[in-house]
This record gives sequence, C-alpha cells and structure tokens, in this order.
Amino acid sequence: MSHRFWNICGGLLLACVLWVGCDERPWVSGKADPKEENNYRQAEAYQRMNQYSRAVEYYQRALDVNPRNADAHLGLGIIHSDSAKLPEYGFAYYHLRRYVTLSGRTNDLIVNQLIRATGLRLAELHADTIGKIQTQGQLEQMRRENDELRKSALSLSNQLSSASTRIAPSASSLLVSNPTNGTIAAPTRAPSTVPKAIDPPARLAPRAVEPRKPSTPKTYTLKSGDTLAKIAKAQGITLQQLQAANPSVDTRKLKPGVEIRVP
Repeated sequence: MSHRFWNICGGLLLACVLWVGCDERPWVSGKADPKEENNYRQAEAYQRMNQYSRAVEYYQRALDVNPRNADAHLGLGIIHSDSAKLPEYGFAYYHLRRYVTLSGRTNDLIVNQLIRATGLRLAELHADTIGKIQTQGQLEQMRRENDELRKSALSLSNQLSSASTRIAPSASSLLVSNPTNGTIAAPTRAPSTVPKAIDPPARLAPRAVEPRKPSTPKTYTLKSGDTLAKIAKAQGITLQQLQAANPSVDTRKLKPGVEIRVP
C-alpha cells in the first residue's frame, strides 16, 4: 500500500514538472521574444495597414497575455499620441511612460520627445479647467480677506464707542452746593480742566477691493514651433489670459508670421 502511494505521488510530481515546462506562453517568463506573440504580431500588421482601431485591440490583447510587453505599450503610445490616428493623450502618456519603465530605455530621445509633447498637449486641453480652479481659489481668498477687514472695522468701532462713554462726565458730578443761600447751583467750570464729550466715531466701511486697471495689450508674431502655452510662459502670463485675448485663434493651427495679442 505504501509503495503504491509513493508511485502515485511521483507520477503527479512528474506531470506538474512537464506541465510547467510546456507552458504555452514562454514570453511571460522571458524565454521568448514578446514580439513573437501572436496578438502582438497581428497588432503590428494592422498598424502597417493603418487600421488603428484593430491595432489597438490586438495590442491590448498582447498586454492581457503579457502585461510586461514593453513593445505593446510603445505601439499603443505611438497610436494614441498621433492626432491623425486615435488621439487619446492621457493613454499615450501612460503607455509611453510604461514603455520606458519596462524597457529601461530612459535615454530614448524619440520616446522622450513624444512624452513631453503629449504632456504639453494634455496641459493645453485642460488649461480652461485649471484656470477656473485657480480663479475660484482667488475669489475665495478675496472673500475671506474682506470678511476679516469687516470684522476688524466693527471691533475698532465698538472700542472707540466704549472709550467715549467712559470719558464723558456724568451730570450729577458737575453740581455742587452754594454756601450762601443753601441752593444747588452749577459751578463755573474752567475750560481747561473738564474735557469735552467725544462724539462716537462713524462706523468704518470695509475696504473695497479696487479692480485692476487693464494694461495696454501688445502683439507677438508667431514663430515655427510656438505653442500658446510656451508663449504665455515666456510673457509671464497664464495660458487662460492669452486665450481670452485671442478668442479667434485656433490653438491646433498656429501659423508662423501671424500676430496675436499679449495682454
């Protein structure tokens, strides 16, 4: 009975070893080139035929099989970063950064340029949202400052009113007895000894925030490679201010030689 038990255990162990050695996905363990995986090869073929939707589908399948397939991340990043293909700049930025991490090619000049360009494009697309958040924060700060000024003015007014009440003399302290006829009379007062009652001060109004005076706009002539974000940074203004000053300018079609307004 014991001999038969050990034979069964040995057979199961041998079957496990054979099953692990015959893994149908050797690229997962690094024993084969990930580019030889069927889904990846199919994606490359669709990309060469400009069928980008199908290429994206098969690149995703290749990542499902092997999540560490750096070349599949690179293929997705290139497709999504091209505005003429399937522009999804958030996906492009993620897959390009993932490619650099998995491949270790941190000095790849072309990929790094794509990452920077994709990041700039994301910033331009979401500049309005960022500007609204900044403007809302400034308004909230102005409201808080105005409330603090109003409280300070009210506190100062109350202190001055209390001080004037303490300084004003009471009427009873000014009456003295007349020794000649026993009647009560008001004494003559030396003008230099009795202080006059101080009128309560008027309430201070909160300081109003003065609006900024608009500055005279100037112009800038576009050059090759210019973007609105780059121009705004060089001029020391925000991208939202530059876009507001040039509402008719299409940020995707900037032509050299065209003049734009700089607020």
